[in-house]
Order: sequence, then C-alpha cells, then structure tokens
Amino acid sequence: MRLSAQIIQSAEQRTNPLGEREIILRSLAIPAIEHLAVSRDQFDTMDLSNNHLQRLDNFPKMERLATLYLGGNEISYVDARNLKKNMPNLNTVIMTGNGVKGWNVLSDLGEGCPKLEYLSLVGNPITSGDSILSKNNVTNKEYHRISVGSIVCSFFPPFRCDDTLQLGRQHYRLYTIHKIPTLKVLDFQKVKQSERERAQRLAASAAGAAMEADCRLEARAAASSAADDGAVTSKSYNGDNETNTFEPGEGKNAEESFATQFTLEEKAQIREMVANAASAEEIDRIENLVKKGIFPGKTDNSGSIPPPPPPPSEDEDNEPSKRQKTDD
Repeated sequence: MRLSAQIIQSAEQRTNPLGEREIILRSLAIPAIEHLAVSRDQFDTMDLSNNHLQRLDNFPKMERLATLYLGGNEISYVDARNLKKNMPNLNTVIMTGNGVKGWNVLSDLGEGCPKLEYLSLVGNPITSGDSILSKNNVTNKEYHRISVGSIVCSFFPPFRCDDTLQLGRQHYRLYTIHKIPTLKVLDFQKVKQSERERAQRLAASAAGAAMEADCRLEARAAASSAADDGAVTSKSYNGDNETNTFEPGEGKNAEESFATQFTLEEKAQIREMVANAASAEEIDRIENLVKKGIFPGKTDNSGSIPPPPPPPSEDEDNEPSKRQKTDD
C-alpha cells in the first residue's frame, strides 16, 4: 500500500508512556517513504514497523523527530545526506529484523545521525553470532519484549533462527561503536568504555583498514544500484500491466517536474499551497498537477485550491445557434 497523504492524516496518533507524541504507521505494507511532510513535524516518535521498506530515505524536514521504529522491514540502504539534513535530532533507531549486511550502512548511520544514542540491529545479517539472538535462546514462535526505560517494546514478526543468523560479520559491534561514537546502547546492551578503547585499537589495526576498504567498495556498489532500485519501485506503484502514457511536460515524478518545469516564484507559490492545503485530497491534486508540469493555480483567501470550472451544459452549447436563428 502506497503511503499517501490521506493514510498519514488518518493514522493513529497518541501520547506514549514517555509523554512523546507518536504516530503509528505500522503493518500497512508500505514499500517506500513519501508524503511525510503532511505530518507537519508534529511528532517525536514514528512507528514504521512491519512494512516493506527497503530504503531509509526521502524524509522531509522533521527537526522534532527523535525516535524511529523500523523493525520487521527489509531495509538495506540508508541515505546519510537525507537523514543529516532533515532529521538532525534523531536519537533512537530500532531496525530489528531488517536486511542490513554491509559496513557501509553502519557508516551511513553514523554520518547521517550525529546525535544517535540508541540503536538496534538485532536480527540483521550483519550482526555477529554472539548477539542476543541465537539458536539456543530464540525459537521461531517467540516474541521479544525488551524494557527500555518505562516502555516495553514488542518487535514483530518473530526472527528466523536458521544458520544464516549465526554467520554475522566479525567485529560488528566494535566497528559500529567506532563509526557511531555517540552510541550509549547498541542492541539493547550498554556500550562500555572498554569496548570504545577496543574499537579504537581495531580501527588503527590492519583489520580495521581492511574493513574500511570493504566499506568503500560496498558504498560504491550501493550507490550504483540505488538508481535501479528506485526505478523498480516507481514501476511497482503503477502496476506491471499498466501502460504509461506520455504527457508533455510530465517528469518521472513530482520532484523532477517541480525542479525543472517551474520558476522560482512558482515553486514558492506551490510550497505555500501545500502548506495551506486543507485536506489530503488537495495535496494529492497539487502533486498530480506538478508531476504533469501544470502550475496548480493561485489559492483563494481560505487557502484552498479552487475546483476546476464545471463543463458547459447542453443548453449553453445550443445557445449560440438559438441566437443565430433569432437574428435571422
């Protein structure tokens, strides 16, 4: 299910046990992050657990957001530039049971989240075999309830406990502590000073240099495949059997058309229209027009976009011929 403006506006909102404003967008089969600007940066916590997210990117400016719950997705790519620019105060990221397997993702999290203190990557391919998940203490039917402060968080679905879970990358924990020096808790275990010292020694060793080389290679591979993944995702929105019709001025998406089809003054007006929109339908209408390269038009005094004029009636169509007969 595509994450539309209407879904965001109708989603459950609550004050969690820590007194934070939280929006619940879990278990909606969301394939990609979009339209979150509709939330108007009104939340401290966002729950996107148990969806089909593969990329952590495309966030709007959300300076208030401090906590992201992303457990049970398929995330294997993180856009560090987007996170650092638009979510500078992100403090907690729960990515339990995702698809993280490369050093580059840890490096991107450290670069994109300069205030990150609490991180969970339990159940990802990159985690090592000595993590809290192992064949000895986890079964396929178990749910993991872990107390964090005064909150008890449930992470779904249950993790697979096959052999692949045991084959984590060596020195995962030390490398993560080195790349994200602000961490206080990693995988629900407190980061100790002795671990920080060992992480520094690892970074200065030959093994650390080899890990950094692998990180650069994986980052280049991820960057080269990012465009292909985005193209596949955009096609999946329209359906495999749907025929795309070309329209003059239409870009691949609203962002591309917005950047290329409008002047600076028109762009400022479009931003104002979105900010003053009274409903999710108006925002969707603005986006569709922008994607086609059509300026949505000026707003009225109430801030809403005037509806298109109604089609002429049959009487109006026949009026010129009646006048001609009268003149004759």
